[in-house]
Amino acid sequence: MKTITFKLFILCIVLGTTACSSNDSTEKQTDSPEKKLYDYYVDSNMQKAIDQLGITINKGDTPPNVEGIYYIDPFRCTNSNFNDGYLGVNLGTSTLTLSNQNTTNLSVDFKNFTIYSHDAQNETWEGKGSFISGQGDKFSILLHSNGELDYGSYIAKYQNLIILSGELDIQDNNIKGIKNLQLASIMSDDYKDPHNTLIAIGQGRLFTNTYANMK
Repeated sequence: MKTITFKLFILCIVLGTTACSSNDSTEKQTDSPEKKLYDYYVDSNMQKAIDQLGITINKGDTPPNVEGIYYIDPFRCTNSNFNDGYLGVNLGTSTLTLSNQNTTNLSVDFKNFTIYSHDAQNETWEGKGSFISGQGDKFSILLHSNGELDYGSYIAKYQNLIILSGELDIQDNNIKGIKNLQLASIMSDDYKDPHNTLIAIGQGRLFTNTYANMK
């Protein structure tokens, strides 16, 4: 009788331990699609730059529909994490196009065309299938944008992490614009910068405007 009782006691311990292990494994939730996408764009170096620039990241997996063409005049450089001559400068007018938003994949196509009024240059930032997050009327878009600077005798190629954040202004169920617009551009790959022309990886700028009108 004592032997049987002892075996039953051991069996209960084994079953109890197995049940606890099973519960523990179910409690370990896998990363959400939103977090996986965010981690794809933002490593520790990029996160440090984001914190330094102070751009707001609106997280969540139910972003609003942001599709449309927006007019920004001007974009002003309001923060930088390095000694930067652009700080405080108004860059000029920008046209922002957001299209082909996919709520399932949390993606949207992004194109920003800026006319630099102070040095007669133009620049385009573009990303297909950019990551969008947010909830309610607030959103953030992250993308990698490949660029080139033509210096005549050579071309400097680079990749930037672009982050756009804001809040839709919706009136009578129609988008009128974007409030509290922020756009960060952070150097993410300088392809070894053979001509020593580009800013360093992790250096970036924050551009802001209180309102972007829907065109």
